[in-house]
Amino acid sequence: MRAPYFLAMSFAAVLLCAKLSFAAEVPEDYTNSITAIDFYPSGAKFSFRVEPYDNEKNFKAVLPGSFNADSIRLINPEDIEGDIRIEEFKRERWIPSQLAALKSELDELEKEISRLNAKKSALEQTLEMLKDFEPEKSNPEALLNYIKDSQVLRLATENELAALKAEITKKQAKQKTLSAELNARRPSGDTSYILITGKTMNYADFSAFTPAASWYPKYILDLDSSSGKIEADLFVRASQKTGLDYKGDVTLHTKTPDERITKPVINPLRVGIKPKEETIATVGAAKFSRNNKMYESARMAMPMMEEDTAAMEFDEEVNAPAPAVKETLADRAVEATGTLTGDGTERALEVYMTDIKLKGDVLILLIPEQRENAWIIASMDKDNDKLIPGEADLRVDGATAGKITLGEYGESQKEIPFGYADAITVKKEALVEKKGVSWFSGVFNSGYKLEITNGTSDERVITVKDRLPIPTDEKIKLDIKRIEPKEKERDRENRLTWEITVPAGATVPIIVDYTLSYPSGEELQYR
Repeated sequence: MRAPYFLAMSFAAVLLCAKLSFAAEVPEDYTNSITAIDFYPSGAKFSFRVEPYDNEKNFKAVLPGSFNADSIRLINPEDIEGDIRIEEFKRERWIPSQLAALKSELDELEKEISRLNAKKSALEQTLEMLKDFEPEKSNPEALLNYIKDSQVLRLATENELAALKAEITKKQAKQKTLSAELNARRPSGDTSYILITGKTMNYADFSAFTPAASWYPKYILDLDSSSGKIEADLFVRASQKTGLDYKGDVTLHTKTPDERITKPVINPLRVGIKPKEETIATVGAAKFSRNNKMYESARMAMPMMEEDTAAMEFDEEVNAPAPAVKETLADRAVEATGTLTGDGTERALEVYMTDIKLKGDVLILLIPEQRENAWIIASMDKDNDKLIPGEADLRVDGATAGKITLGEYGESQKEIPFGYADAITVKKEALVEKKGVSWFSGVFNSGYKLEITNGTSDERVITVKDRLPIPTDEKIKLDIKRIEPKEKERDRENRLTWEITVPAGATVPIIVDYTLSYPSGEELQYR
C-alpha cells in the first residue's frame, strides 16, 4: 500500500532523531545522479534521481555527510511504496576521488620524510660515536691514522647531515602546504554519511540541502555618457564542498527559502496625554523626551511609514528586453550552466542571456557641500530591476571608473553612480555686501555664490543641488532676497535643485541671497 507523503516523511523524521552509529560497511561510492542544483545566498539544494536496483523495486541512495539529513524531501511521493528510511552513520574520514591524487602525494611525502628522519638519526649517532670513541694511545702511528680517518669521516658525516636537514626542511614545508590544501578542499561532514532506502514503482526523486555551497554575481557596467545606454555583462562564480562533482544547469537564487513562516501581525499603536516634561512620544515600549537623543531619529522615522508602503507598489509596465534574471514575487534567480567540482573550487559559470541592456538618463550632479567635482550618475526608472545584488566594475565610455556594490533591487538601484567628472567643477563662496556682513537688531544677511565650470569639450546640462536654512523656531524668519537663476525645484526641507546648461569651457554663476531675522540677544544655531 502506498504511504502518504507526510507519513513517509514523519517516519523518516523519527529515525533522524537517533544518534549517529557506525556502519558495518562504509560505502565506496556516493549517489551522484544529480539532476539539478539550486544555489541560495548560503547553501544549495541538490536534486537527485535514483532508480531501483532489484526486481523488488528497492532503491538506495547514499549521500555525504555534508547534506542535512532533516532537509531531505521527496519530490515524487506518488511513486513511492511504503515508507522510506533516512539514517545517518559515522565513518572514517572520506577522501573523494578528486582529492585522491593529492592525498596519495601527501602520504608518499610523509613516508619520505620519515625515511629521511631515520637516516638523520643514524648520522647523528655516528657523530656521537666518533666523539665518544677512545683510541689506543700506546701506538702513536695508529693514533695518528685514527685522527686522520676520523676527521675525514666526521667531515663527510656532518656534510651529509647538513644536506639531509635542508632536504627535510624543504619537504616539511611542502608537506605543510599540501596538508593545508587537502584540508581546505575536504568536503564538509566527511566523517559521516546518509543512507536513504525504500521502494519505488519507477524511480525516487528527492532533494537535500547543504550549507557547504555559495555563489555571488559580478557585473561589468559600461555607461555610454552621450546616450545613457548601459551595457551590463553578468558573471557568476560558485563553489560547493559536498565531495560530489556536477556538470549541467544550475539556478542561482537571491533569497533562501524560509523554513518556518508565521502570519505577520501589527500591534496597535496607542497614544495618551502625558506631561510634556516627562514624555513627548511613545512608540511601543520606547519613550522619548526632548533631551533624549533617540527622539529625533524616532520623530523622523514615523512619517516614513507611508513612503515605505508606497514603495511596495508593483509596476506592470516592463518594456526592457528579456534579461538573465527570472523573477517571482518572493525571489529572483539566474540560470547558468557549468562544471562544479565537489572540493570547493570556485568556478565561473556561463549565464544564459547575459546581454542585459539598460537605459539611463546621464546625470551630471554637483553638490558643493560634499565635493568640488561632479558625480556621473545613471538615473534609471524600470530597467534597473533586472539587476540583482552584487559587485560591479564600472566603466564610462569604455574607461575604468571604479567599483560599486549594488544593493537589493529597487530604490537602491534607481540611481547608480559611475564615478566623478573631474573636468566639471563648482566653487562656493559666501556672499559679502560691500559694507560687510551686517549684525544689528537680530538680522543676519547671508547667502552664497556658486560658480559652475564645464571643462569638457561639449556643452553639458549639469544638475546642481544646494540648500537654504530651515527655521525650526517660529521666532526665526527667512526672507529670500534673490535666487538667480531661479531653481527648478525646492522641496519642503529647503533643498534647491537647478539644471544649468553650461557651454564647453564656460563658467556659469548661481546667486543665493537671503536674510534671517530673529529676536535681539539670541544666537542662531545650525544643525
